[in-house]
Amino acid sequence: VKPEFPQIVPFETGIETEQEILLSEIADSIRYIPLETNNKCLIRGLKGSNIIRTKEYFFLPWIDKLFQYTKDGKFIRTLGRKGGGPGEFNWIMQIDVDEKKGLVYMLTTTGKINIYSMETGKFIRAMKVPNIEVSEFAMLRVQDTIAATFMRNNNGKRKERIYLSNLKGDTLKIFNRWDLFDLNSKYRWMISSDIDRYMFHYKSHTCYKEYYNDTLFTITQETLEPRYIFQMGKYSLPIECRFEYLNGDGKRFQEVAAPYIQYNTIETDSYIFMPYSNWAGEKAQEKQMAIYDKKAKNCFKVSTGHIKNDLTPGLPLRPITALDSHTLLYVWEAPELLEKAEKTPSILQIEPLKGLKEDDNP
Repeated sequence: VKPEFPQIVPFETGIETEQEILLSEIADSIRYIPLETNNKCLIRGLKGSNIIRTKEYFFLPWIDKLFQYTKDGKFIRTLGRKGGGPGEFNWIMQIDVDEKKGLVYMLTTTGKINIYSMETGKFIRAMKVPNIEVSEFAMLRVQDTIAATFMRNNNGKRKERIYLSNLKGDTLKIFNRWDLFDLNSKYRWMISSDIDRYMFHYKSHTCYKEYYNDTLFTITQETLEPRYIFQMGKYSLPIECRFEYLNGDGKRFQEVAAPYIQYNTIETDSYIFMPYSNWAGEKAQEKQMAIYDKKAKNCFKVSTGHIKNDLTPGLPLRPITALDSHTLLYVWEAPELLEKAEKTPSILQIEPLKGLKEDDNP
């Protein structure tokens, strides 16, 4: 019997075929959830790709605030605050939750993960991470408390890729990388954006997929198991075209990285959505998208880079993350919605969007 995974996603050949996708073909309903706006919860920005929804709550992170809302958009509280004391943080890198244990985890820039109660918002304890420079994390969905933390290779020589560590901060396992290179500079470079999300969950899987790697892995306590292999072919960025390899030379990067594609992966029960753009050059601003149909095992490019919304007119969908194995999320800022409504006034007739104001929360 052929194992179900890893599956091959034929991206390179797939995006030669372009088709229009209607929202009604992939979804049975759509919900608009305005986040309550008051002076305790003015949202300046959100890391959309790291928004998490549990049965009862939304957890919405920004670099200096973590908002907790009900799943209908009522504000409850913020968790933790800026400072140097217990349960405080300089900046927030990312968050995760464990619904069974009722815990919220926050990776901070000071080399620790703060743990809060989901029900009360109270700080419970902090766990140290193996290296202060880790930038991404997710908790393994296991009985014990095990964090998987990711190190970017910003100097070419960083052989540790992922650490697994326990509540005490002890390192249980290290997964190394093979793509090391020599830089003739003493600087470290990195390129990142607020849509980066190298670790995420699909059902009980803790998954890992970075831009410099065309395999999506499931992280277990023993190994990285390949789940999907993306055949990028001519679109795969060679090491020598990476920003870090080029010593952070932005002009050179714009020239050499332009033909290659960077993409995110969002898995649901039926599909993998791959919002993508070119690494550099004119096309870097173009929002494109491919979809892999898990059942038919085929891949195609979505025309216009958006799913056409035929359920409520005027607002196309380009998902930023999946909230569970059958729910996609996109975050609209109020000014963007009002701008769209100038062309399509019926947008403001959608019940939850009636009376929307410019300075309302997303």
